[in-house]
Amino acid sequence: MSLSSRAGELVMIGFPGTELDRSFATQIKEDGIGGVILFTRNVVDGAQLRSMTEALQALVPAELPLLISIDQEGGIVSRIAPAAGTAFPGNMALGATGSAELTEAAARAVGEELRALGINFNLAPVLDVNNNPRNPVIGVRSFGEDPALVAALGNAAVRGYQRAGVLACGKHFPGHGDTAVDSHLAFSAVPHGKERLEAVELVPFKAAIEEGIAAIMTAHVGFPAYEPEEGRPATLSHAVLTGLLREELGYDGLVITDCMEMKAIADGVGTVPAAVEAIKAGADIVLISHTQETQRAAVKAIAAAIESGEIPAERAEAALNRVTKARKQVAETGRPSLDVLKCEKHETLSAQIAEAAVTVVKDEAGLLPLSPDGLGVIVCGTVPQSFAEEYLAFANDPALAQAFRAAVPGAEVLVVDRAPTAAQIEAAVGVAGRAKTVVLGTYLSLQFPAQADLVAAVQQANPRTVVVAQRSPYDLRAFEASTYVAQYEEKPMMAKAVVEALLSGRAPGKLTVTI
Repeated sequence: MSLSSRAGELVMIGFPGTELDRSFATQIKEDGIGGVILFTRNVVDGAQLRSMTEALQALVPAELPLLISIDQEGGIVSRIAPAAGTAFPGNMALGATGSAELTEAAARAVGEELRALGINFNLAPVLDVNNNPRNPVIGVRSFGEDPALVAALGNAAVRGYQRAGVLACGKHFPGHGDTAVDSHLAFSAVPHGKERLEAVELVPFKAAIEEGIAAIMTAHVGFPAYEPEEGRPATLSHAVLTGLLREELGYDGLVITDCMEMKAIADGVGTVPAAVEAIKAGADIVLISHTQETQRAAVKAIAAAIESGEIPAERAEAALNRVTKARKQVAETGRPSLDVLKCEKHETLSAQIAEAAVTVVKDEAGLLPLSPDGLGVIVCGTVPQSFAEEYLAFANDPALAQAFRAAVPGAEVLVVDRAPTAAQIEAAVGVAGRAKTVVLGTYLSLQFPAQADLVAAVQQANPRTVVVAQRSPYDLRAFEASTYVAQYEEKPMMAKAVVEALLSGRAPGKLTVTI
């Protein structure tokens, strides 16, 4: 086969629905697609998902299987959990445990469950160093702000996934942690010089390369220290992907783009021409997650660019060789029984991590452990904040509210909006006035400033108030609180662990960011 006729091997596609329909099966065969990405939209349960991946692999030769990927980071980005797998805490919760052992064990468990489902490529771990409190898309997806910690736990995760037989993918190179813009929505740049980038952003990626990570995902973020053309993201930068990643850092594994339909790309160069630019720059796989017409157009554009020489033959051949190597590698791994999904061992491990992560940032008022007697609970609603998040968020009945109802049936529980109204604040003051002690669950308070008014009003009505940040520990920057606890994510296992910690007074977690 000619290099241009193999262009589809350089494209990874997503599709809608919980069954593989005829049009996408035809697309995979006709375009010679090399990989597929799955989302929550594709998941019903374990048996359905395994059946789907088997149907996908039946479209290609057994010795050269499709790369079937998913974003199963844990925490707020968990595509299969809880419908088809164990829900594990995410990176910042793992960072709070400080344990490489727990991080590797969690990644290995996730890898085992993914393999049972027929998924051979996990787009994790996140290796971004989150040092911007207002980062809207990374935040608790990062292990923290310390490059050495991110590197150590990132490597532990890489070991866990790859020892389970699943390819790991570090993201988002060269680093998406110091941005205040979500690249799903717009382009942004990290303006720092090379010295700073080498001391912070690049540290976890260098470590992962030494660890033997199978793949690295690019960031749709500008890095003017390396790429002089204004507005050109790393994904499309030869200076970043080839000059920095390949030549300077010596990386020879797979390079995959973040989704090319994100607005940082789609509203700039455009998804289809950017697919060609990414391959030219040094990417091996172009990820197009949603639109079939765009996917097929990109394959044609890449093929034409190889045919014309716009993508040099040696560049196309190198990319194809890396993709083929990865596909042969995953062909060698077996598939565990579905019995591994949500097994007792994995559920116990998840609970252990959650309990070790809960962090009492301060308790100046000496309110912990809490007495369940006369407890009032006020909780701000929780909903996804980024297109990266696909999970069951408990907007109308947050997990923290549910956990308190279960553990303390006599508690008065009030749920308010994430942007609480004046009437809701008044109702919260009423709860606080009737309670002996109050627990107030905030949610991304830097984005919803009315929460600061809520906290102030509740604390004035009842100084015996414990504030729990349901996701971002940075909430404390928006208000004053004498007793403050970090939950890290609004998931049931973390909410349950927080309630248990508040009632017992045992919360061993340590902050990994400065607030």
